[in-house]
Amino acid sequence: MDGELVYTSVFVIIFVLIAIKVMRGDGLSDTNTKEQKRALILQGYRKKLREELSQLENDKKLRTIRKKELLKKFSDELASNIFFEQVEIKKIIFDLAEEC
Repeated sequence: MDGELVYTSVFVIIFVLIAIKVMRGDGLSDTNTKEQKRALILQGYRKKLREELSQLENDKKLRTIRKKELLKKFSDELASNIFFEQVEIKKIIFDLAEEC
């Protein structure tokens, strides 16, 4: 009987400690909103486009070819992304094309 009481007490204490930790924890604080994720994705594309094209400053023809390749790649990636719709993708690609 005493053994059962000890095991039950230990179990209750552990359960209470875990419950307190779960209730106090901010489990959702590290997640990004949909808009934050979209902004991060677009920022990454802008950065990659600038980096790739900055290496080709002297050759306009090669720069244009590389820019088209990158924009096509970005378009394909965005098409498979759940955060972007087809109409938005066209606008984003157009904005990226005008930026650099």
